[in-house]
Amino acid sequence: MVNQDRGDLKSSVFFIWGGLCTAAFVYAYLLIPETKGLTLEQVDKMMEETTPRTSAKWRPHTTYVQEMGGKSGHLPAKIIEKVEAEGTAK
Repeated sequence: MVNQDRGDLKSSVFFIWGGLCTAAFVYAYLLIPETKGLTLEQVDKMMEETTPRTSAKWRPHTTYVQEMGGKSGHLPAKIIEKVEAEGTAK
């Protein structure tokens, strides 16, 4: 892109690079949701309830333990045994 025999864009390469970086930033800000600390099930629920732009403000309504039937922050012993034996709680 900067060789005299191929393109010869000189300093215009910066504008191409800067434009692509700007487009990537806009794409990421508007279309990629924030999923830090969420389970896949919570991400599915979030995508039903909000947009990617407002996803950072979304909070899950239930925790994983509550979804699995646990109370007071602890999973039931039968679920723990099943996970240890089969590798899944479902």
